[in-house]
Amino acid sequence: MDQLTLEDAISKRRSDRAFDDKPLTQPLLHKLLWAAQGITNESGKRTVPSAHALHALHPLRLFVSAGQIEGVAAGTYQVSGDTRELTLHLSGDRRGALQQAALDDQPWIGGATAIITICADMLAASQAFAEQPPYGARGRRYAYIEAGAAAQNIYLQAAAEGLSCALIAGFRDEATADMMQLPLPLEPVIHMCIGWPAEV
Repeated sequence: MDQLTLEDAISKRRSDRAFDDKPLTQPLLHKLLWAAQGITNESGKRTVPSAHALHALHPLRLFVSAGQIEGVAAGTYQVSGDTRELTLHLSGDRRGALQQAALDDQPWIGGATAIITICADMLAASQAFAEQPPYGARGRRYAYIEAGAAAQNIYLQAAAEGLSCALIAGFRDEATADMMQLPLPLEPVIHMCIGWPAEV
């Protein structure tokens, strides 16, 4: 496949919710994770803008719920911000449980090959900007903006690789955090459902 220009990737970006059962490869997964939070130079700059990055705040944390990834056992993995290495957080396929924690019926969550969940340390973000109005809320706003930028980068990388991708924010926060056993003060912000497009 010819390499897409950024303009092509933007044009092809869609929320595709129908996934094939073909496994995802680890190199493709790592490209998606790099797009979301990759290090781009020796000074530690990343692929998305982050408020207070000069002070190494970086409130986002990524988790991968793997279902069908070559060479990766089913489970939920925490992603290293520096190396994108996966560390097992919970064993077993959790995609169905994430679907159960969603608002309304969203079968594409359980049907995705993998789910990248973008989480944020909202406490650290709030404390870092506690003196900026609206007091106590500015840091959360910045974290949501950063999460949106990471999600868009995942979308564009998925489009460039010919993958289907769908952003999901309609889930019950507490149920999702409990199911994922997220350590406090992390909060789930966005699921990015990934997979090969279903054949039509």
